[in-house]
Amino acid sequence: MSDFFYRFRSAEALLTKHQELEKQEIYFSAHKELNDPMEGYKDIVWKGDRIVWTNLLKHYLLCLMQTVLAAYVCGPDCDLTEGDVHVLQTSDSLPTPFAREIYDKICERFFLPEDFARLPELLSGRRSPVRRDELIMYFRFTHLHALNTVLTVIEDHGIVIPRPAGDPLRSAARNSVTFKQLFDAQEASEAEHPERVDFVGLIGTSANRTSAQLDLINDYNGISLKAGLAWRTIISAFPEHYVNQLERLLYPDWYTACFVSEDGATNASMWGIYGDGHRGACLKFKALSDASGKPSISLRQINGLRGSTNHFELTYVEMPHPFHKIAYRTNFVEIDFFRSLGRLGRPALRYWFTDPAGNVSQGAEDLLAEKDSWRQQYWDNLDAAITTKLTDWKHEEESRLRLSSDLIDPAEPSHRKLHYRFEDLQGITFGIKMSRKDMLDIMRIVEAKCRKEGRTVFEWYQAYYSPRSGKIEAHKLDLLKFA
Repeated sequence: MSDFFYRFRSAEALLTKHQELEKQEIYFSAHKELNDPMEGYKDIVWKGDRIVWTNLLKHYLLCLMQTVLAAYVCGPDCDLTEGDVHVLQTSDSLPTPFAREIYDKICERFFLPEDFARLPELLSGRRSPVRRDELIMYFRFTHLHALNTVLTVIEDHGIVIPRPAGDPLRSAARNSVTFKQLFDAQEASEAEHPERVDFVGLIGTSANRTSAQLDLINDYNGISLKAGLAWRTIISAFPEHYVNQLERLLYPDWYTACFVSEDGATNASMWGIYGDGHRGACLKFKALSDASGKPSISLRQINGLRGSTNHFELTYVEMPHPFHKIAYRTNFVEIDFFRSLGRLGRPALRYWFTDPAGNVSQGAEDLLAEKDSWRQQYWDNLDAAITTKLTDWKHEEESRLRLSSDLIDPAEPSHRKLHYRFEDLQGITFGIKMSRKDMLDIMRIVEAKCRKEGRTVFEWYQAYYSPRSGKIEAHKLDLLKFA
């Protein structure tokens, strides 16, 4: 890996809006702020014993119950988004014994029909791991029964007004779901098509695409919105929202700062996309080796709090942040959901890995013991997810830094602006269309910093189009020196 890394920035980010150059800050973006919708994608698989599958279904009921109650509180027209599915909660999160009693009744009633009572056993017996689309398909099959169960129990407890006797959800929920036949057919199909390793997953994908089209048609015709926007989300979108949000149980939120190689720094399309249409600049950073020999940069970041209950202040520490080179592949890292719940504390892990009799899931040993080998693999999987992109992005030749913390929530943008040492900023390249005013403002800021630190060498470059090479190149401005 190179000794230098390059970072495109707009003049606005460097000078006016964020003043990143004056403050010597590197901003770490949330993955939703990046332009690749597959950022951090993980090929999550679900495989486990009866205990964890039972608890997953119970957790689905818990989140559904909370979402339904939210719809009653905020009204039928409130916009319940995917983020309103609070998957980090467990039964211990419920505020009162009465709420826990309702939840227990919902779980008990859900598993009364024989088909649903056998579902955890059938899921644990799947020969192939269950992937995202297949899991969504199973939740779609169970959803009407689950929703009717939630509504029936909260009605019986006098929390909401009972639905009319002819409520269509009641009759729809009575339709038999023969899970045993479904799983037998899937196993037979997999045996018949051994060359199709994800045969059942493809069935799930097809079923979910069909459901999504029907939902779109119903939305277009206004059918889904008759009961209100909130209920449209609960009835149609909840299974997919829930599965998507399950990823939050695995790792703390992560943020990244993107850099490119020297070749990327002279790529015309990169200047156009990340260099503000060639009106921005490209910063050249010098990397050092960290304790493991990886190229890194020293950044000042929050590492905790100090003070009393009435007054506290953030504490900071200088620490190396390694550069992770992006791998461009056609597939993503596979992560075992039930063996990767590393974000959860002990009470939540007990919720996920034990049954009412106190029996512990067989697959929980390494996680509960926090073995070094498990922990290393756990963080390696996150780094692999963050540094994997499809081959379509290969021209970017990207490397990136990662920021994540369970101590201080970096969701606050000011907590994601990390201070770098000016000595590590080797030089700056001006974009072809950068204004003279912006160039001069940048030069004045750098001059003041150089004089303050007694620095006499700073590299200046001007990007230009070379007819000889047919590419964007950078010409070194040798005459720019501080007297």
